[in-house]
Amino acid sequence: MKKAVKGLVIATSVIITLAVGGSIVLGGVIADKILHQNEGKDTSDNSLKQLELWEYDIDSFNNNYSGVEVSATASDGNVVPGTLFENGGEACVILVHGAGGDRVSIYPLAEQYLMRGYDVIAIDQRGCGANASDEVTFGINERLDVEAMVEYARVELGYGEVIVHGQSMGAQTTVIYAANVTPGEANAADAVICDSPVPGMELMLRLMFGESVENAYSPVTNYLIGTSKTFMKVFDHVDYDDADTIALASEIDIPVMIVLSERDEVCLPEYVQQVYDNISVEQRAIYYADSEHIEGVLDDPDAYMASVESFLSSVGVCNEA
Repeated sequence: MKKAVKGLVIATSVIITLAVGGSIVLGGVIADKILHQNEGKDTSDNSLKQLELWEYDIDSFNNNYSGVEVSATASDGNVVPGTLFENGGEACVILVHGAGGDRVSIYPLAEQYLMRGYDVIAIDQRGCGANASDEVTFGINERLDVEAMVEYARVELGYGEVIVHGQSMGAQTTVIYAANVTPGEANAADAVICDSPVPGMELMLRLMFGESVENAYSPVTNYLIGTSKTFMKVFDHVDYDDADTIALASEIDIPVMIVLSERDEVCLPEYVQQVYDNISVEQRAIYYADSEHIEGVLDDPDAYMASVESFLSSVGVCNEA
């Protein structure tokens, strides 16, 4: 009997060890795929392909607007590159693009600001374009780059007013950024605009792993999230909870506007609405675009920008070209 019990204990221990070891290995593989999701991809070419899909004339933009390269260094030492387009205005808008592309993907939005006399800096997020970092952290570390560029625009370039406007994962970065700065400090924007923000790192990964809302909390999805979340937190020092856009919205103390794309199948409208609903700062606004993901500025640029400028005016941010 004792031998049987001993054998059972040994067998159980082996199974547990293999299970734990296997989970650690799997968690590491998933974590690496998430952090280096753009490895081997040409994000600059992806931007051009996206613009072509939108039938946007990038050659016309380049002919009409000439930018200069700028850069700022984040508090963790990362160098964030950007392109500055000058109009001689008092206000500068820092644009933060979404996943998989680079700063060029946000030029349709840049053009709308430039047409209205704003100066613009379009940056490359981490893991994209010419950014020095190869890790994508859903805005957790990327927000440090935004802080650096805001301070650069205000201190080095002398802008009296600075606005941050992000799209998709760039909007998630913008929410996380806004939740971590103090109004009045050099790295704090005067207002932020978040177009179709990714509602949270864990939530987005759940939807990806589960392939549907219904399976977002299935046993398999829970296991994949649990292993990768634990591994990334322990070994990469990146915590999914630090990119919970919905929760962090309540910590924003500067004026914020949300753009909700009503036909969005990427960042579902019900989750984007939750981001807005959780904002506690009094100076907030929401614009409902009858569009697919981040396409409001393409479908009806005049209405889109009218809502943006109305929001900025309401919070005392103006542009004098």
